Amino acid sequence: MQSLNSSVTGLNAFSKEISVIANNVSNSETTSYKSGDVSFSDILSASLTGASGTSSIGAGVSVADVGESWTQGSIASTGTSTDLAINGSGFFIVKDDSTGSTYYTRDGAFSFDDSGTLVTSSGESVQGYPVDSSGNLGTLSDVTVSYAASPAKATTEMSTTLNLNSAASTGDTYSSDTTVYDSLGTSHTLTITYTKTADNTWTYAVTSSDGTVTNSDTDPTLSFNSDGTLVSGESNPVFTITGLTGASDMAVTWDISDASTDSSGNTTYLTNGNLTQYSRTSALTDSSQDGYTSGELSSVAIDKTGLVTGTYSNGAVTNLFQVALADFNDYSGLSKVDGSLYSATNASGTAIVGIPGTSRFGSLSPESLESSNVDLSTELASLITAQRAYQANAKVFSASDEILQTLIKM
Repeated sequence: MQSLNSSVTGLNAFSKEISVIANNVSNSETTSYKSGDVSFSDILSASLTGASGTSSIGAGVSVADVGESWTQGSIASTGTSTDLAINGSGFFIVKDDSTGSTYYTRDGAFSFDDSGTLVTSSGESVQGYPVDSSGNLGTLSDVTVSYAASPAKATTEMSTTLNLNSAASTGDTYSSDTTVYDSLGTSHTLTITYTKTADNTWTYAVTSSDGTVTNSDTDPTLSFNSDGTLVSGESNPVFTITGLTGASDMAVTWDISDASTDSSGNTTYLTNGNLTQYSRTSALTDSSQDGYTSGELSSVAIDKTGLVTGTYSNGAVTNLFQVALADFNDYSGLSKVDGSLYSATNASGTAIVGIPGTSRFGSLSPESLESSNVDLSTELASLITAQRAYQANAKVFSASDEILQTLIKM
């Protein structure tokens, strides 16, 4: 009878192992799946004295635990901008907004829903920190992007890289145009007209296609050295534009010099090389400014630190959110939930929340997903072993049954 009971425990135990192997094989292509691993323990029979002695015969086997292998799965590139893989420790934090429950997952197959919220394939909201214009992080919440137009930014600084022909005659002029934007995003053309007044000396005047321009430089003269560089000491002029329809007055700094402050607090201005006077045709080779009109959201990207940035049709790039990660002291204590989700328990400990790539947290691989860590060759080898063990226990059961029948017939 004892051999029958022992073989039955073996049949049950190896049947469970085969079930675990079958589950592993069926999830070999499931994103971020962690393979199950069966642990066995023997069952000791009690002696007549109430203690289990060294001469006691075992009573079979039991499944002690079905754990998970937390080895890293391979990282596979997908090309989808919202797909993320964790390279190292940590879990994405997701929330079921209908129940308020918080879960954790390594499955980074995310997408934006129609309200602009970053969600899992089953609809849970990914959690992160909103980022303000100064780069400060807010309170943990749903990662959400707005499809509203980004506001316009008025131009505050402009730069022109140009050469004025040293061979020009006194009285010759040259003009360059730069497009700037007011507080409403309306474009205006600033025209700077240069007039040669003497060797190595030019004056300049600034006009606008709209409004009136006032120059902070009361002596708008540009002097050049014999090597063609601008004479240092010229501070950056500020052009104030007033009388714009519906928009605020503008103050645009013309970047022609770099300020340098010594230990005594004295400030000097050194030419930055944007303006030159060489013996070649006067020409504007580059022009830039920091303003832009309003624009629509054109794309969203997430980098390896989890920073979510939006690119707009006006060229503006804005930091929107910082994806958060959670880590635990004991992964084996996590409770498994459908959909590759886990919930925290007393055994796992409280979630430790942080930013990817810092402290104990792994970095992110953008446009990638973590593959299942199931090794099919290992699973099939284990299946053969478990099958043979199951067959052996069935053989013991059959032999024990024959012995019992012989005993009954005696």
